[in-house]
Amino acid sequence: MKTNPIVSIVIPTKNSEEFLENCLKSVKRQTYKNIEVIVVDGKSTDRTLSLAKKYQCKIYQLVPKVKKGTFDAPYKRNYGVKKSKGEYVYYVDADMELPPSLIQEAISLCSKFDALIIPEDSFGIGIWASAKNLERRCYWGDDLIESPRFFRKKVWQKVGGLDETLAGGRDDGDLYEKLKENNYRVSRTKQIVLHNEGKLTVSKLFKKKFMYGKDVLKYVSKRPAVGIASYSPIRTSYLKNWKLFVKRPVDSFFFFIMKTIEVSGGVLGLTYSLTHKNNG
Repeated sequence: MKTNPIVSIVIPTKNSEEFLENCLKSVKRQTYKNIEVIVVDGKSTDRTLSLAKKYQCKIYQLVPKVKKGTFDAPYKRNYGVKKSKGEYVYYVDADMELPPSLIQEAISLCSKFDALIIPEDSFGIGIWASAKNLERRCYWGDDLIESPRFFRKKVWQKVGGLDETLAGGRDDGDLYEKLKENNYRVSRTKQIVLHNEGKLTVSKLFKKKFMYGKDVLKYVSKRPAVGIASYSPIRTSYLKNWKLFVKRPVDSFFFFIMKTIEVSGGVLGLTYSLTHKNNG
């Protein structure tokens, strides 16, 4: 491994000013400095681009030709990786904040591994954000939910990157399965990325799961066993973390309400896709 390889951080954006600056500040604070930041934007109309320029990001515009309401981040991530110069690539969401020595740890681990899972925690405003925090902590170590985001670029290229046709239907999980099929070595960082939920609302939760629900069958059709397990609302990770639920009874109460709302959104999204498929 080179002593100071370039790490390319790819961030897909669309009107992301609410969170982007904190994300870029966290990148700038990294103890590892040989980083290029690539912002792939979907023609934002807010301050997203001015913030990207302020932090000297490389900016590309990409508006994929997909149906309105389709999750287009996989297209932007693949495009950003194609434009990258790094030996390593790491795709980050605009609402994520990195601990200062995360990239340094990732580079160290990649002397032995080909891709890394970087666990996520979350914070935000209100009870729904607290419930989401509880959920994310249950998923630490759950391979059906967590997927690698940091890769050797050569490995990314060999497995073909993200399957854009899956859209919100577990494109990241599919990429993880491709790594396993090709016997690539995957590890985890000890450090955790923070996911800023902002003011999380019932409407946001429902709309997101409705969008994802429209693509459920794509992943289940491609990977039946893993797909069915990954979409199941009943998870062993909840049972394994029962003590966490006991310690946080209020969050637990709203967690179950939140999951009911999300499952309802997903089912309606699935129903919508089946109806329109049959009509088409």
